[in-house]
Amino acid sequence: MSTSPVSPNFPAFFASLSGARVVVIGGSSGIGKAVARQAAAAGAQVVVGSRSQDKLEQTAKEIDGITTGVVDVTDEESVRAFFADIDSLDHLAVCPGDMAVGSVYDVSLDAVRAALDTKIVGQLLSVRHAGKKISGEGSIVLIAGAAGFKSYADVSATAAANAGIGGMGRSLAVELAPVRVNVVVGGLIDTPLWSFLPDDARAGLFEQTAQGTPVGRVGQPDDVAASVLHLLQNTFVTGAVLHVDGGGTL
Repeated sequence: MSTSPVSPNFPAFFASLSGARVVVIGGSSGIGKAVARQAAAAGAQVVVGSRSQDKLEQTAKEIDGITTGVVDVTDEESVRAFFADIDSLDHLAVCPGDMAVGSVYDVSLDAVRAALDTKIVGQLLSVRHAGKKISGEGSIVLIAGAAGFKSYADVSATAAANAGIGGMGRSLAVELAPVRVNVVVGGLIDTPLWSFLPDDARAGLFEQTAQGTPVGRVGQPDDVAASVLHLLQNTFVTGAVLHVDGGGTL
């Protein structure tokens, strides 16, 4: 039985990151830093944006060859200035986000606004000022959290923000085509985001979550970053909302 050879013009399923310019917003800690590290290891030219100059300097010491810039995603002028220095890019990953934790009766309005500003407004502004500079075969990955897709007490504002990212990503996939847009939803990931909890409380939360998760552990930043890189490279995926949570939402 003969088979037809694959045409040399048939598009590749995966785009190489070697030499590609990848911009990672929120890339100086946690998931964002893991994305930057893995992209650099894959040969990409990585640009990392973050609010903290100190964290950026430390990240530049840890990941060879990256460039950095200060950006506050809640400030449109800051976002505009950051991307003004970037002529073109192939991929954008947007990872920043604050949490608003507390009962609906007690959570502060400042915390609610911070969660919405970083997760919704910040991601939207990043796309607004980067989108037209992304190559036609490029992509965007937004990061959301599991609270938007599974119900937990005391995180209603955070849940609303995370669910909003899922909807925003799917809409943008249609609006910005052929640029691909996908969303990665991380479960409980061991990052500095949880540093607001005392050590014993954080350890207890992680242990309890691990026991109730099919894979038996909480996630690490590299778990999520690996899925981000997959979506950057797989040229046939757009509008996806990919859960990387060890089965936690089950």
